[in-house]
Amino acid sequence: WIFYGTTWGLHLRAVGEHPAAADTLGINVYKVRYICVTISGLLAGLGGAAMTLAIVPQFMPTAISGQGFIAIAAVIFGKWTPHGGYLACLLFGFAQALTVVLGGGRFAVPSEILAMLPYILTVLILILFVGRASAPKANGVPYNKGSRV
Repeated sequence: WIFYGTTWGLHLRAVGEHPAAADTLGINVYKVRYICVTISGLLAGLGGAAMTLAIVPQFMPTAISGQGFIAIAAVIFGKWTPHGGYLACLLFGFAQALTVVLGGGRFAVPSEILAMLPYILTVLILILFVGRASAPKANGVPYNKGSRV
C-alpha cells in the first residue's frame, strides 16, 4: 500500500526509475535515498536480531549466513514488486521449514543435504523462472545533480 497508494511511494518509485526527472519535479533525490537506506538498514538489523533471539537458540556469527542471498533472490524472483517479493519469501520460507520437517522425520536424510536445500532451491528458481526481471533503472547508480546521463 505504501509503494502504490501514497505520495511517498510515488516519490520513491520516481527516484528509483529516473532520479533526474524526480529532481526536476522538486523531489530531493539525496534525501529520499538516504531515508530509504536508513530504513533498510534498520529493518535488516531488526530481522537479524529477531533471527538470533527468537529462532536460533544462541548467538553465533554464522547464524544468518546466506539469508541475504535468499532475500535478494526473492526480490528478483518477485519481479521487484512487493507482492511478488512477499510470495517469493513465502516459497523460500517453505523450503527452510521443509528442512526442519525432513530433519526430524523417519527418513535418514543427511543434515548437510538438508542445510543445502533452501540454497539449491533458490539457485534453481533463479535459473528456471526469472526470465526478464528488470530492476529499477537507477538501481545502484549514483545520482549527480545536473548530469545528463
